Amino acid sequence: MSIVISERMASSLAQLATQHRHRRVSSAPASSAMAVRHLRTFLALLALVQTSCALVDEVIDVLKLSKEVAEDIINSWDVVGKRFNATDGVELPFVRRGERQILSRIRVVSRSIEKLELRLQKNSAVSMLLSKKVVAGPRLELRLHEMSDLLGRIAAASRQMREYVSLQRDLERSTLESFAEWCVLHDPGALPGLLERVHALVDPPNKHLLGRNILQLVLEDVQDQHPDLCELQMSPHQLIYDMYNTISLTEIKAYAMMQFSWMLLRVYGKGNFTQEANLTRQRYGQRTNQTAAAARAALSQARRDLYKCDPQKHIEGETYEQVTRLLQGYIENEVDMNDEGTCRENCAYYTLAQNHGCFKDQFCIKQPKCKGRIIDCQYVDSDMWVCPASERSSRRYEWIEYENGRTLGNVGSCTRGTTKVDSWWRWLFWHCSYCMCLCDDADIRSHRYFSLAERTSDVKTNKIVTGVRLVKSGRVFHLQITQGILGERGSVTPHGSWGAITEFDPSDKALKEGVDYHTLTYERRAIDLDDLDSPAGHVLTGVRFTRLGAHLHFEIRSTPFNYATGRLQHEKSQWLSNDNTDGTELPRSRLVLQKPDIPSRSHVPLPVDSTHDQYVEFTHSDFDADAAQSTVPFIDVQPVQPFKGAALLSGAGLMHRGADGSGGFIQLKVFTYDFSRHVQAEAPDNEFYDVDTDTTEIVPPLN
Repeated sequence: MSIVISERMASSLAQLATQHRHRRVSSAPASSAMAVRHLRTFLALLALVQTSCALVDEVIDVLKLSKEVAEDIINSWDVVGKRFNATDGVELPFVRRGERQILSRIRVVSRSIEKLELRLQKNSAVSMLLSKKVVAGPRLELRLHEMSDLLGRIAAASRQMREYVSLQRDLERSTLESFAEWCVLHDPGALPGLLERVHALVDPPNKHLLGRNILQLVLEDVQDQHPDLCELQMSPHQLIYDMYNTISLTEIKAYAMMQFSWMLLRVYGKGNFTQEANLTRQRYGQRTNQTAAAARAALSQARRDLYKCDPQKHIEGETYEQVTRLLQGYIENEVDMNDEGTCRENCAYYTLAQNHGCFKDQFCIKQPKCKGRIIDCQYVDSDMWVCPASERSSRRYEWIEYENGRTLGNVGSCTRGTTKVDSWWRWLFWHCSYCMCLCDDADIRSHRYFSLAERTSDVKTNKIVTGVRLVKSGRVFHLQITQGILGERGSVTPHGSWGAITEFDPSDKALKEGVDYHTLTYERRAIDLDDLDSPAGHVLTGVRFTRLGAHLHFEIRSTPFNYATGRLQHEKSQWLSNDNTDGTELPRSRLVLQKPDIPSRSHVPLPVDSTHDQYVEFTHSDFDADAAQSTVPFIDVQPVQPFKGAALLSGAGLMHRGADGSGGFIQLKVFTYDFSRHVQAEAPDNEFYDVDTDTTEIVPPLN
């Protein structure tokens, strides 16, 4: 039995059971006809509860719930409409056992519906939109407030019915009767009027006058004016689907309350109400079908990607990490870049060199030398003042100021004191110039390694990936995942914390470069940016880095599953990637970083500036802005985990957030599952009322 209809019907069933019990004890023999009618009503409703033997738990979705509610309504009218002979020998102990079963059932069902409602309330799209104040358009804001008010009033009626359950022993019949009348009253403020107003927001009756429905307005607002839906931590697709669930659940509750009210009024002798109930069913079917159509239209246009935006404050080690000392700005005199110790060339000559010594212990003795390759040297000016960085820093210099007035980095105070560096003449013919070069040195201070280990969920125990992030351990960057247990109809139960990573030292000779890890170098510093999504009917069960040519490459594992049962077909799992290389007919495009400064210095949020099938190269920060001391992009290590691990994911990818003048961030993204194919409304059966049934024996005479 569906949890919503059970809660509503169980509320009144308990009251009727209590009234019946008291009346059987206190009524006189002269009222036996009335007792028979109440007994028949009681047994009919008891049969209705007992026919619903399968209790739906809190992870069910509203689509399945809607169908089960419709079936319960069919069964309830069928049972209420049948004849019953009071002389069949039903004993009072059976009735009392039924009362106890009903009361026990009510308690279980009430707990279940509260769990379901709590789950939806936690992710309420309307309340989140209003509380976050990300809505820009006043028209949309007014409609959201109206929707919130209407849903709140219907929810209040639901709570009122639930309260009647707890007070059933003290309530008069007239209380429940008046409530039932309000549930079917032809008044704008009654339940049917509230429902029609909700539906008018979803499917406007005069679209040429009222314009787009509320789902389309929300979609346009969050995708056009607020492309970064990071505050809500849900994709636009999830947002629309959540709103659809909220509206549909309200429809189900209200429909159950209205149909049950017709039953109660019929039992109380107010009329037959067969045609009225039939019209209620027809209108419910129309609304649910139109709502589903509106939701499918919006879902088909909604983006499903989700990622993290800039935090309130950038904190290294918490929100970002850095690749360090890859192509770092480095001052070297040309005399030390050739094995002959001469100054016959100029700085531009040294496109690829190395350190060969320290001539006469000049400035070279005051800085750690570059033990790797020295690349792309250039001449700026003969003399300069250098502010050395702290020994604990990955930087070499804080800033450099040349005599010609050019500055590299943010010139200011210098904790360790500035050092004067002057070029010199040798034998009056050769000028031994200090060059500004790049150092590619994979020493102990260089964090430039990426683990190639697979991170997969335990598909054999039906677990899927529910969140991803990048972490740095030692000098190595690792992928990390969280898992969840996949259940029926797309439900996910979070399971545990972030999975363990295998820490290692790249200098371990037992490990193999290109197999266990990837090392960034001048030639191999590109990372591919791709959006990887699973085929229909598949979910995300793993992520990994591989090496494709000279590029660091990202891949996902996709596993098919049965939507109804939630079972993974783990033996059919496969790795997916976009294996586009420079040798293809349409190679990847390069995302060029223009004068990239340190991204954490940005005073404005950095937008997504990459697209699928691109790549970006790790490089040095801008000479003028940062003296080329940092490696950019930075690595965003914020976890991407929608709904705290309780959302169904179908894909993942790598992207870049940045802008001209900023190195930006490399970060992970995920794709939420496409639920649009499962949004289908089914109207109740056209023939579930037996209009020919003679019900005079169970319906009290009209007053």
